[in-house]
Amino acid sequence: MSDGSSPQPLPALAPDGAADPAPAPWVLLAPTLRDDPQADTPQADTPQADTAQSDTAQADTAQSDTAQAEPAQSDTWSDPSLLPPPSAPPERARSSALPIVAIVLSSLALAVSGLVLVLVLVLGGLAYIYGGAPYVMSDPVGGYSSMYTPGRVTDASGAVVTDAGTYDRPATLGEHTLSWPTVSGGVVEVTVTDVDWDADAAVAADPANPPPDPSAGYVLATVDVAYTGPGGTVPTEDLYLCLESMSWASCHMDLDVATAAPLRDIGALTDGDRATAIVALELAEGERGSALFSIETIDGEPLYLAER
Repeated sequence: MSDGSSPQPLPALAPDGAADPAPAPWVLLAPTLRDDPQADTPQADTPQADTAQSDTAQADTAQSDTAQAEPAQSDTWSDPSLLPPPSAPPERARSSALPIVAIVLSSLALAVSGLVLVLVLVLGGLAYIYGGAPYVMSDPVGGYSSMYTPGRVTDASGAVVTDAGTYDRPATLGEHTLSWPTVSGGVVEVTVTDVDWDADAAVAADPANPPPDPSAGYVLATVDVAYTGPGGTVPTEDLYLCLESMSWASCHMDLDVATAAPLRDIGALTDGDRATAIVALELAEGERGSALFSIETIDGEPLYLAER
């Protein structure tokens, strides 16, 4: 305003919307009176005190109305009606029954195969035990543990030799026969009928054969293999022939040497079959006097042969 008069305050509204009465003239002078230190002392019986109490009561009424206007908060965790509806479980993928049927059929086939194999082994064992097989189980010749099948040494007449076949007391080449029972109930027999101790020239006749070790020479052993009883044997897989001396050891499966009658050319032998093979071995020079032939089956104890 440009007339120099003091601005008049607007009337305050009551909580119910009605305008408050115009303030008393002395209220307008309150800022000036506050500068007076004596005005800070409250006066209990003055109109200003009454007005201040009225304003305080109006403020409390306004806060009460505000508190009533605020919406009440609800507990959404304890009220099931306020929770979101549960989602439907995902639909399970449909699976075909064919893999299950295939697994069941495979298991049945394996079970039937196992039963047939057990039945064959049992029948073979019974036939061997009650069929009059000549082989008699005895203590291992070499004193090996029960994990090896005991072997047996016989002479030319078929009599059992009990004091030969060990490393310290080897059987005699060309005279004694070595034998072992098989898991199928039969008996495999091995006889070394001839030995060529200086076979370098015979092996070199085949140019595909490699030369012997520089410190050794080739030895060719003629081996006679026979089988009797149920089941059968494959000599190239079931027999192990080695030649040992003071400083040397050589086994036929470690040498790639072709002979006139390789052991691998003998197929499966069954009851009554007999075959002859020539096996190549190596021996250190000058150690023929200590050479021992070691022969064993896939699960039989090793038996030994030497020159008389």
